[in-house]
Amino acid sequence: MKQIFTTRRLVQIGVFAILTFLSLSHLRYGIEKAASIDAYCPFGAVESFLTKVTTGNYLNRIWTSSFILMIITILTTIVFGRVFCSYLCPLGAIQEWIRDLGRKIGIKKDIELPAIMDKYARYLKYFILLFIIYYSYKTGDLFFRNYDPYNALMHFGNEYEEKVIAYAILGVVLFSALFSKNWWCRYLCPLGATMAIIKKISPFKIVRDSSTCVSCGLCNKTCPANLNIKDAQVINSADCISCLNCVSDCPESSLKAKVFDKVITKKAFGVIAMLTFFIPLLVIIATPLWETKAPSNIVNTAGKVDVANIRGSNSLKKVVEDSGVPLSVFVKELNLPQDIDQTLLLKDIGAKFNLKNATGAVLETEDFREVIRKAGK
Repeated sequence: MKQIFTTRRLVQIGVFAILTFLSLSHLRYGIEKAASIDAYCPFGAVESFLTKVTTGNYLNRIWTSSFILMIITILTTIVFGRVFCSYLCPLGAIQEWIRDLGRKIGIKKDIELPAIMDKYARYLKYFILLFIIYYSYKTGDLFFRNYDPYNALMHFGNEYEEKVIAYAILGVVLFSALFSKNWWCRYLCPLGATMAIIKKISPFKIVRDSSTCVSCGLCNKTCPANLNIKDAQVINSADCISCLNCVSDCPESSLKAKVFDKVITKKAFGVIAMLTFFIPLLVIIATPLWETKAPSNIVNTAGKVDVANIRGSNSLKKVVEDSGVPLSVFVKELNLPQDIDQTLLLKDIGAKFNLKNATGAVLETEDFREVIRKAGK
């Protein structure tokens, strides 16, 4: 009987649970108490790299945590291949879970692109990666954020108006996962493209013993990356995500995983790779190096109020303190209650008190920004 709760599956569930808790904490308590989910994704460092190198500043919502995660991810990838994609990425995991569900409800055959189209479609993610890096640098912001299905996934329906495209892409990704294997990861994911480039220098590979292989094709069927394993002698493709499903599922044990030409079992591989990732991470989290957000998203490093960066997850109290605009001004301009609870988040105030702006729409964050602009702060 196939083991359900493998090391990889347990890690996937654990990481998904932790990130869900962090994201919901931010959505519930605001940025002053909990950083946004962007702070816990290594791709933020990829997007912010050019800006940090050329200006010394981070992009909005990115701080040292993203760079630390990226450094650890790179080092882990160099040794073990793309274990981040197979063990630690929630969007990759949920696609696998949905595909398992699809098989259980009767969708047995994977729907795939023709081989020649699949070959060239895999290069799309590299162009997307370059496009995102360029426009994040040019705009000085996380350009991909409002198109990112992972970001939409971890917002659980919140900020829908800002992320309509991201939620639409997420819907397509999750629906397609019912009948296909990780299309997003293979063809479009910019973080997957980053990991694939690094994977090229990894000593990790899978070797097939052709003398014992019976060409049953089970390895191809079980591969989330849809690689042709049964006809290869050595599997070191940049698209291999180091899940080792093929190794554990091979009925003749004809496939062996190797790191530095040393054979390693799937269980040992998963345990060692995860310890390599999490031990340095936990050590760094315990130090001052780990920072998930700037002291204030409202006041920039030059000491000036950055009105455009005020967010709905800021509390009214924080906005009053950092902007220097008295509470009485907000009360007068926006018709707020005189005794308003200043710990309320900006995004909740309009709906809670049924307040409308000049256009008749429910009061929103932009209305608070406009008051600060008018006050000349």
